[in-house]
Amino acid sequence: MNETAKQEDILESTTDAAEWSLEVERVLPQLKVTIRTDNKDWRIHVDQMHQHKSGIESALKETKGFLDKLHNEITRTLEKIGSREKYINNQLENLVQEYRAAQAQLSEAKERYQQGNGGVTERTRLLSEYSLMLGKLTLEGSPGNHLLLLE
Repeated sequence: MNETAKQEDILESTTDAAEWSLEVERVLPQLKVTIRTDNKDWRIHVDQMHQHKSGIESALKETKGFLDKLHNEITRTLEKIGSREKYINNQLENLVQEYRAAQAQLSEAKERYQQGNGGVTERTRLLSEYSLMLGKLTLEGSPGNHLLLLE
């Protein structure tokens, strides 16, 4: 046989269509191609991003309600604190003014004390100096020296 005769035999089918269909049904599960998913495939990443986005949006809805409630409670509490602070300040304003006046009087008294204490210290120093001079004069015993030392 030559080559053209072989090709014609190959191209001509001797099986009938019913047998061919049964054979295809029998081997079809073995012929199915399964593609393993590749984590680097961009389509998978896009699908994951969409899933994550929807998860975040649903969590945001729940969390936003809680945060709004917490914000309202904190705002009310701060308003209460502010009003109580104003009330206490109004009640204690007279006492604060009296305290400031007493502090001013105390500082004036301290200043006068320091001035008076400085004068006493100076006079005490002069007294001790004169006492030393007097002691020296009494030891020397000469009346003319008394007048010179006092000058």
